[in-house]
Amino acid sequence: MIVKTEQIKMLKPYIQNIEDLIAGDDVQAVLDAVDDVIVDNILANNDEPDTEGIKLQRIYDEIFNQN
Repeated sequence: MIVKTEQIKMLKPYIQNIEDLIAGDDVQAVLDAVDDVIVDNILANNDEPDTEGIKLQRIYDEIFNQN
């Protein structure tokens, strides 16, 4: 699985076990965890992502495209 160090650093505050998920080599599990954070962000901001949510969506897309 290809996940950049920068992406891990960005996700770590939201997904404490991100390194374990990556070590499990299950891309879908990582994407599902990121998606959960994105959905939480959207729900907390009147059904629209804020700046953080947009960054998280970009990371989701990058990980999807890298793998």
